[in-house]
Amino acid sequence: LRLTKQKKYVGFFDMRDILSAVIASHKAKEEEGDGASLVTTWLGKMQLTTSYLAARNPFVFCKADTPLEEVCSVLAKQTFHRIPIVNDEGRCISIISQSALVKFLVAHVEDSLDETLDEAGMDYRKDIISAKETASALSVFEMLDSHRLSGIAVVDEEEGQLVGNTSARDIKLVVLSKSNFDANLDMDIMTYLAALRQATPVKNERHPSAHVAETSSVGHAIRLLAKTGYHRVFVVDSDVKPIGVISVADVIRFAVK
Repeated sequence: LRLTKQKKYVGFFDMRDILSAVIASHKAKEEEGDGASLVTTWLGKMQLTTSYLAARNPFVFCKADTPLEEVCSVLAKQTFHRIPIVNDEGRCISIISQSALVKFLVAHVEDSLDETLDEAGMDYRKDIISAKETASALSVFEMLDSHRLSGIAVVDEEEGQLVGNTSARDIKLVVLSKSNFDANLDMDIMTYLAALRQATPVKNERHPSAHVAETSSVGHAIRLLAKTGYHRVFVVDSDVKPIGVISVADVIRFAVK
């Protein structure tokens, strides 16, 4: 987001902002009828301002000659999913994302990283925010929005086993869909995702299971993140219950420590 008059960048507009738009649009349609457009509704309800966006996604940048280790230090923080590269005139000339950096590491690091997650000291055991498979799509997306997450685990009602996941890319499909998917958020999350993904074919878009076993190697977890483009993969025990998560920020921290 660039202020033309001031000739400076103040923040980013990302998929999590679109998530807020989808939720606001759905609630507005419930209150006011089906006439409100998604974007118009959001601009009105959220009172979108440059300062609002900047506070959610601040503009932290680097120069082309910034050492890679310094770039990694910024991207290792959970709050920064990307870092722009600006030239001497202050114009953005490129962007390095966490996911792109993980793909770079996979392509250029020769170490096979065969150690298990525990052997390597990977910090993956964390409290997992999950949703039941019977929860409505709206409640799950609201959970994503309130916690400012890019992905969430979906577990079954009885055993708490991992049965799926949803992420910001599903919100992208809502926006791209020609169907009225932002009005069908009362469906349970698994039914909703199945219908959405089938109805919105996107080139090279896949939805593989995003989990690894706690006995998996570090290399396997990192390669899965690089292959899927996900921001996180869940770690499951022998009963396929989520016990932790590895994010792209975790991988970058592991690489620089």
